[in-house]
Amino acid sequence: MKLWKQLAAVTVTVVSAVGAAQSFAQISPTLADAVTDGRNANTWLRDGDEVFIQYAPKTLHFSPSPDHAKWTHMVNAEIRSKYDRVWGADQTLFGLALFDNSFGQFSQYVYWGQKWDLHPNIYAKVTAGLLHGYRGKYRDKIPFNRAEIAPAIIPSLGVRYGNVSIEGILLGGAAFQLAVGYTFR
Repeated sequence: MKLWKQLAAVTVTVVSAVGAAQSFAQISPTLADAVTDGRNANTWLRDGDEVFIQYAPKTLHFSPSPDHAKWTHMVNAEIRSKYDRVWGADQTLFGLALFDNSFGQFSQYVYWGQKWDLHPNIYAKVTAGLLHGYRGKYRDKIPFNRAEIAPAIIPSLGVRYGNVSIEGILLGGAAFQLAVGYTFR
C-alpha cells in the first residue's frame, strides 16, 4: 500500500509540473516555442518523429518446454525521434510492448532505446526498460523479478523496405522473435 501512496504523490507532482509548464507556455509564447524542441501546437510529436507499430505472433525458444505457450502475440507501439540521441544513434525510441509471455501470462514492457542505421535498409536497436507480467511459479524465469517488475535490455536487428520492416528480436539467452512492423512518417 505504501508503494501506491508514493506513486500517487509522484503522479500529483508530475501533473502539477505539466500544468505549470502549460501555464508558462500561455504566458510567454516566445519562450515556449524555444523550449518545445521541434514541437508545434498541432501535435505532441516533434518534427521528424515517426510512429512504429509491430507484431510478432510467436516466440521461438532455444530450449523448448511443454510449459511454453504456442502463441505469444506481441504488439508493440514505438515513437522514434531524431532528438535526444546518445552513443551516435540515429534515433531515440520510446515504446510499449503488450504480449503473452512464454507461459501464457499477459505481460508488458515499457522502454527507452536507441536505433542505428547500419545501411539504408538495415538497422540495429537496443532498448532498456521494465518488464511486468511473470507471476506465480514463473516469477523466477526472469532475473531480478522480486516485485513482479524486472529490468530488461533487448537488442534487435531489422531490415526495412520503404515503411515495412522485419525485425529479429533477441530475448536474453532464452528466446527469439521475428516481428513485422510498419513506420508511419
